Amino acid sequence: MLDDYEMHDLTQPWSGDTPAWPTYDNPKVWYEKSLDTEKVNGQKIEFMNHTGTHLDGEKHFVASGRDIESMPLEELVGDAVVADISDR
Repeated sequence: MLDDYEMHDLTQPWSGDTPAWPTYDNPKVWYEKSLDTEKVNGQKIEFMNHTGTHLDGEKHFVASGRDIESMPLEELVGDAVVADISDR
């Protein structure tokens, strides 16, 4: 079935400025290690799972529902129209 579709990735860019769900904290990104002290830069990223582009399984709202891993991709695709409005 999926071979019959042209796929379009609708994922939005993610950064420390990506807004979270209103009741969650916004993402935090900070350096945990730095070249000055550790000879390597290392960052930590902290965010809630409802930040940025994502898909919830049924289990998010219904206790007996399926988690996202149990939902076949074929149930999540369908016909659509792509409209280029980038010049507006």
